[in-house]
Amino acid sequence: AGSQVSGRGEAGTTVQVRDGAGNILATGTVGADGTFVIALAPAVTDGSTLQVTLTDAAGNVSQSGSVTSADLLPPAQPTELALADGVTFTGRGEPGATVQVRNAAGTLIGTGIVGADGLFSITLAPAQANGEALDVRLVDAAGNTSAPLQFDAPDITPPGAVSNIVVGADGLALSGRGEPGATVEVRDANGTVIGTGVVGANGTFLIDLNPAAQPGEQLSLVQTDPSGNASVALEYDVPLTTAPVSPSNLA
Repeated sequence: AGSQVSGRGEAGTTVQVRDGAGNILATGTVGADGTFVIALAPAVTDGSTLQVTLTDAAGNVSQSGSVTSADLLPPAQPTELALADGVTFTGRGEPGATVQVRNAAGTLIGTGIVGADGLFSITLAPAQANGEALDVRLVDAAGNTSAPLQFDAPDITPPGAVSNIVVGADGLALSGRGEPGATVEVRDANGTVIGTGVVGANGTFLIDLNPAAQPGEQLSLVQTDPSGNASVALEYDVPLTTAPVSPSNLA
């Protein structure tokens, strides 16, 4: 079944096609050659079972025959997606469908089956914990695939510690390298913030310090990415003899 139901029966009898709830979907008449073809509008393409009966001129009704429609309908996209610790991927979808999760390169990194309750929980390998874009799809038993859904893995990976720290000769500026887009915070030995700045796209930063850092003073530097993940603190001792800050805005 799909767009039509065909079969054989007693010539002249009336054919009735019903859905699983008993609703009449279409009727027709068996031809003189004992065959019938009945159009279904709209087409039935959800894999459901239809019941077909014949009724003769005297009103006698045959036992019903059944025909299963082809399942051509893709499942809906999964919902309520969540990823814990970059590993356990959960959500809701069509019961019995297969969940497929692929990374940006198209590699399958996780698969599982949606339970009878419509829920699924699958393990991703390798873990996805740094804002990766994942492709999530459901494939039903008939091979129909849902429209692709992009899920962005939460960024729970802290950046590494800043590096290449240089304090200017006057102690008023500090430069270094870090994760592009991260915010760098500089604290003195008392824990007071004396300077902040953002790492540029080229991975470098230049921060004004107030008050100026003193030779021999210990500074603590932490960079925090846009997702709120903070690096371990870098404890930096200002040299007794300071060097010029690295040049910037070079062209």
